[in-house]
Amino acid sequence: MTANNNNIQSIAPKAHASARLVVLSSGALFGNTIRHYLQGEGYCTLIHQPEQLRRFRCDLVLLDAHGYSRDQCMTVFSLLGATPLALINTHEPLARALLQLHPHIRGVFYPGSHRDNLLKGTQAILNGGDWLPRGLMQQLVDCYRRMNHSSAAIALLSAREIEVLALAGRGLSNADIADQVNLSVHTIKSHIHHALQKLDATNRAQGAALVLGHIEGSSR
Repeated sequence: MTANNNNIQSIAPKAHASARLVVLSSGALFGNTIRHYLQGEGYCTLIHQPEQLRRFRCDLVLLDAHGYSRDQCMTVFSLLGATPLALINTHEPLARALLQLHPHIRGVFYPGSHRDNLLKGTQAILNGGDWLPRGLMQQLVDCYRRMNHSSAAIALLSAREIEVLALAGRGLSNADIADQVNLSVHTIKSHIHHALQKLDATNRAQGAALVLGHIEGSSR
């Protein structure tokens, strides 16, 4: 199957498919290999540019982090919000660094991971679990502890600050948010700055993820 002009490749869902997966990889060969590994897990789409995530609602994104810069990874985190994410083809030092930046990384697969390991791990994440090497598990626990601590701080946020961070977490720029809520870009920046201070969040993506996670949890 060949890519279309938007560099998006898909596998048609089987009748029993219950999940939608997006594989984000800069390498066509590696991405196609992973995509074919996972075709039995549900509707699976391969994309190459982080911005293409705006087009999809999915249950899980598999990010080939090795092929993207830190800024591109941050774009992915911001666009995904609370959507589960797994890192594939990612060495341990990079995985540790990214876990500190995004609390919704649910799995890590090092380079050379066996196909069976990838399939089992993907299914575990789709079922609500995590799939991390033992050495990274404590870091995830610490990350969740920070999330729980920050959840209490969300009560300190104004309704506008929550709204602005939630929109940021859905991939909107400051200018887009300003247009949507009829405020100036400067005011939007100020809301985000103060909200991140209250949440003790290190960056926009982390703060947005905390707010979206809170909203998602409150709606259950």
